[in-house]
Amino acid sequence: MTDSQSSGPMSRSLVRDVEQYLSTKQVSDRIGIPVSTLRYYRSKGIGPESHVQGRARVVYKLSKLQEWLTAQESNQVRGGVA
Repeated sequence: MTDSQSSGPMSRSLVRDVEQYLSTKQVSDRIGIPVSTLRYYRSKGIGPESHVQGRARVVYKLSKLQEWLTAQESNQVRGGVA
């Protein structure tokens, strides 16, 4: 196999783009925020990044959810050593 067949830009792109997606219910179960609150956050543009797959299936990239949770944690830190 040549380099272009096994590790060309296309194959690297496909590997990099493989991502786990979660439904609104899965996100709710995972982080303990009610589905209705996640829907409200989505409508206001303040929650974790999401997008629509197909006609109406809202999904969240796991990596973006983790980024959002980290940002929320950073914004809410109280106490500790300064």
